[in-house]
Amino acid sequence: MAKSVAWGVTGAGAFMRESIDVMASLTETGVSITAYVSRAARSILSMYGLLERLVAVLQGPYPRGVVFEDEEAPGFPSTGRLYKGVYDIAVVSPASMNTVAKIVNGIADSLVSNMVMHAIKNNMRVLILPVDLYESSSLIPIVIDRGKCSLCNWCAAADSCPTGALRHDPYHRVRVDASKCTRCYVCKDRCPYGAISFDVEITVKPHPFYVGIVKRLKEVPGVEVIEHPGRVLEYVR
Repeated sequence: MAKSVAWGVTGAGAFMRESIDVMASLTETGVSITAYVSRAARSILSMYGLLERLVAVLQGPYPRGVVFEDEEAPGFPSTGRLYKGVYDIAVVSPASMNTVAKIVNGIADSLVSNMVMHAIKNNMRVLILPVDLYESSSLIPIVIDRGKCSLCNWCAAADSCPTGALRHDPYHRVRVDASKCTRCYVCKDRCPYGAISFDVEITVKPHPFYVGIVKRLKEVPGVEVIEHPGRVLEYVR
């Protein structure tokens, strides 16, 4: 049984919530997890309202915790822990195609790809869940129904937004900056036509080009491709 996990989180919306659920399950059994969170992942976590939950789940004694890429010095010094026997296994879930392509080509210029490269060089077991290999469901954090939005001459929802995530636009009536959204839902309540929706489900289907890249990932020594975050439980417990 693994006692400690280095867990890379990248900027993919699919399986993000499920990955955190698995982390929570593991920590409840005494497994220590460090989440290595990419710049894009921090933004995605915030958009989905999951950032605070991730930090809360991983609070605890070293090496539990969260390492954010945008708070790391050049060279990602925290990944040096992988040579000190701190972790028993490395996981990347969810793994964006950007990160998968970097790993396949031996590029280690981001926090998560750097963590994986060190794990491979240290002969650690590495589990990776590439989100573009399987048909999956994902959620769009906030969606504006432009048909309904066109019924309004002036956006009251934008007036009510406390963070500037919604702003007036002369051509589109309102524009959305999802990175500023705190999911307070005030805008949804203020819109008279119900044009604003949160967590709209979409289906993401694999494309042969990306499937080909993932097939190359399977050929990387020490790397095992998994199809769902729940599989991590089988490997770690």
